Amino acid sequence: MLKVLDYFNDHKQTFLDDLFHFLRIPSISNNKADVEKASLWLKRRLETSVSHLKIVKTSGNPVILAEWEPIASNEKNITKSPTVLIYGHYDVQSPEPLDQWISPPFEPEIRDGRIFARGVGDNKGQLFTHLIAIECLTKFSALGLRVKFLFDGEEEIGSPNLDKALIQEKDFLSDIDLVFVSDGPADPSWKPTLCFGARGIVTAQIYLNSANNDVHSGNFGGIQPNPAIDLMSVLQTIVNDNGTCLIKGFYNDLFTPDEGALKAAEELKRTPEMYQKSLGISYFGGEQDIPLVHRVMFRPTINIRGFQSGNVREHAKTIIPKDAVVELDFRLVPNQKPAQIQDLFLNHLEQLKQKSDRWKAMINRCDMTFEAGFAPIYTPLNLPWTEILAQSITEGFGEEPVRIPLLGGSLPLYNLYQHIKKPMYIIPFGQPDQGNHAPNENLMLEWFEKGVVTSMMLLKNLGSRSI
Repeated sequence: MLKVLDYFNDHKQTFLDDLFHFLRIPSISNNKADVEKASLWLKRRLETSVSHLKIVKTSGNPVILAEWEPIASNEKNITKSPTVLIYGHYDVQSPEPLDQWISPPFEPEIRDGRIFARGVGDNKGQLFTHLIAIECLTKFSALGLRVKFLFDGEEEIGSPNLDKALIQEKDFLSDIDLVFVSDGPADPSWKPTLCFGARGIVTAQIYLNSANNDVHSGNFGGIQPNPAIDLMSVLQTIVNDNGTCLIKGFYNDLFTPDEGALKAAEELKRTPEMYQKSLGISYFGGEQDIPLVHRVMFRPTINIRGFQSGNVREHAKTIIPKDAVVELDFRLVPNQKPAQIQDLFLNHLEQLKQKSDRWKAMINRCDMTFEAGFAPIYTPLNLPWTEILAQSITEGFGEEPVRIPLLGGSLPLYNLYQHIKKPMYIIPFGQPDQGNHAPNENLMLEWFEKGVVTSMMLLKNLGSRSI
């Protein structure tokens, strides 16, 4: 293994130069031409070491499938070692607002020990760590297991074509034993992180058009309905003052955290003071009778992510606005499904219509839309892979990882899980303040290098594991 590590250290600048070429391609999800360029760049790079490679065309952006056969000398272990799938994505978010970037988003630059570029943390830089690890291991015939890559070109828009590609390429997934994903930031404690799942998400929009035009609030006040007030009255029926969701059936069949998950949550030692200091808050939202750390991983939530009606500040007018719009997101925990939550929400609105003719008229003027949501994923902590992964992360980062049973955020991985039904782990190599989706997104060089070494250790240790 020393030869592999020495090779990486001796060629760091070459690897960084290659990563910079990759980052310069503005592969924004909706820009098919540039995403195609990024897929071809990856194809050329993979061809130098891969055993099998396929670019799967879709009605959107390509899905890249790559496979490395084991080439280590111990054939006995190879035949019994697991097959690992690594998922990543090469599309990126749009970089706006451009005026807030210190350096151009698609001209990578190193400042203060960090690489600044759109996509460096989410997800090109983290994806690239695994590719470097594979290349270094194969250089010295030190790959003791079969490794497969799945690189998605549409993750930032919910992976709408991934499912069809996976159905088409089902044989590629037939022998997978476990999956790991390096995406997003590590734990706010700045410790290396091993996650066992992520909450799902459903987003909804309610648009209420209550009149033909904005009108003078004096001349027609008391007659024309105010859509902002009316939408707020709808929202008050969804959650109570205790933070409990009032949608009938919302809490049905929620998963019960197992002993390992509860222990891991307790070991995080998250105090109220820590949350208050880091968030700058003096009181807490959510379900008031639920422990804080449980609220951000074990419980579903409902959130108003935006509300708009009329004008404010320098544009304020004394009017009754003609319309209002509110956007919501629901974070889901295991056993909850996006379609189920959508149905429960629509049923809730139907029940409101039964309260009175006014409620019926109000709801009938509302337009409801849902964006593509995805279900949560969860892997129990007591599986034998856990300690191997934790040991490997410790070897790569020099300290033990924190174990997060369920991320509060969401990743579109459930469709992939549906096709393989195998354990999935999230091992982020981005530091907590990487600023993904924001101006000046960055990845610390130290974390990038530790990510490469961690990936090497993951593959080495899993390669010596018999199943």
